[in-house]
Amino acid sequence: MANSDQKLLMIFMFSLMFITIAKSDSLSFNYPRFTPGLRNLLLDGEDSSISDGALHLTKTDPNTGKALPDRSGLAAFFGAVRLFNNRTGKVADFTTEFTFTVKTNGVQPHGDGFTFFLASLDYEFPDNSSGGFLGLFNSQTAFNASANQVVVVEFDTFGNTWDPPYSPYPHIGIDVNSVRSVATAKWPMDSEPDGAIGKASIRYGSSSKLLSVIVSYPNSTVPVTTLSYPVDFANALQSEWALVGFSASTGDLVETHDILSWYFRTSL
Repeated sequence: MANSDQKLLMIFMFSLMFITIAKSDSLSFNYPRFTPGLRNLLLDGEDSSISDGALHLTKTDPNTGKALPDRSGLAAFFGAVRLFNNRTGKVADFTTEFTFTVKTNGVQPHGDGFTFFLASLDYEFPDNSSGGFLGLFNSQTAFNASANQVVVVEFDTFGNTWDPPYSPYPHIGIDVNSVRSVATAKWPMDSEPDGAIGKASIRYGSSSKLLSVIVSYPNSTVPVTTLSYPVDFANALQSEWALVGFSASTGDLVETHDILSWYFRTSL
């Protein structure tokens, strides 16, 4: 199936989800590991896959297991998450935690990275989203805020022209309706052994409207990465309900992007 057809199918499935799935003001789920046929997890059909207990976001060579260039992949929870209530004005708190690995096979430089995203239910995941567009944008949409109802925590491993001045070092970023980050912090992943297991904790407080990120490597002396930024989800997504999930991409440079576990909880 062509990449554009897969994206259209994914958009259709999300639209169907919004119509058919019962929606609640509170939601929680926990995937301590990933198994084929897992319920309530929707994968983009070509690149994302599940095997060996992990969610693989970008495609690898079936013979060598090495990452392939110019790929982009998506995976999302098959359920609508309510982030605010227009009628009451209430805003949700949410917490998500996940473990992950990025494998570079010792190659420097490498790219391009992965994301955790929250997108409006009618967000159109574009074609040609490999490389620095991290599976969520392309050259036409990347800086067009009106076309992007999405909030992103990016785990960016390659510095593009729109990235912070300390690139090409890996960094964590918060993006609001654009691939250009509104806040960034250095991410010392290259100081860890290749394929080391990292842990990310992302929290949003409704009273402060602060989106906070902590990225660490257990049993490591590498400093913890922390980042926070105020986000108004009602304004950013223009939708009470959201999709939550992951995306990733490679370009001319490659690496693998695997999610090993995922917990999410929200309350309104």
